[in-house]
Amino acid sequence: MQAKQAVVRYPEADSTNSLALELGRQGAAHGTVVVADRQTGGRGRAGRCFVSPPGGLYMSVILRPDLAFAHLRLVTLAAGVACSMVLEKHGIAPLLKWPNDLYCGRKKLGGILTETAPWSAAPPGVPFVVVGIGLNVNSLPADFPPPLRDLVTSLSEITHRCHDLDMLRREIVRQLDSLVAGLERNPETFFSLWRQRDFLLGKNISWQDENGLVVHGAGAGLRPDGRYRLRTPDGLIHPILAGVLKVHPGNQVEPGRS
Repeated sequence: MQAKQAVVRYPEADSTNSLALELGRQGAAHGTVVVADRQTGGRGRAGRCFVSPPGGLYMSVILRPDLAFAHLRLVTLAAGVACSMVLEKHGIAPLLKWPNDLYCGRKKLGGILTETAPWSAAPPGVPFVVVGIGLNVNSLPADFPPPLRDLVTSLSEITHRCHDLDMLRREIVRQLDSLVAGLERNPETFFSLWRQRDFLLGKNISWQDENGLVVHGAGAGLRPDGRYRLRTPDGLIHPILAGVLKVHPGNQVEPGRS
């Protein structure tokens, strides 16, 4: 199903994801996009705040994909690949920090938050998915709160020019729709695209699980089920589905095999 990109615009919104979830419940079509010039209550993973100054691309896409429930977790990863592939055409090569961030060098370029409508075991299962995408495009580090200014970058800062937000939005939604449509038919192609852009591979990382346990090791790549792998110094592989992953200073290490 090809997204037609009906666009609902706001100069300011609390959260484009919240608005898109409501539109989805009201029956908004596959491919509907909610866009805001800025967000006052943008959300990240685990309820964190997503800072959204003017100049960024803040949008939420309503998708009604024909996917098995087990593949829904891959939609977030597909959104990262879609953003990366489009941005590569505009002069930069961002990498993907599992599960939902884009980085250039050691600085964050954007983030993704995917939310679903309540799931039912009876058809149609999940009626829709909302993919929230926030990218630092024409904003500059000075537009962010002081604690974040050394941690973020933008497309404009890297390329030294301004970019057309509507053009980027159209290109990303088209690419996302294509990738999600292919998840059932040819998942290996998608996994190859993601692995080529793996920010964590071989880096010294730590993982804190939902119970507060912290494990240190090396990023060891994406599993076929969408979970990430951490390899400890003794060779044990931890498959990660949830929790917090952090990158630590130090030389890259051999991620090993499992």
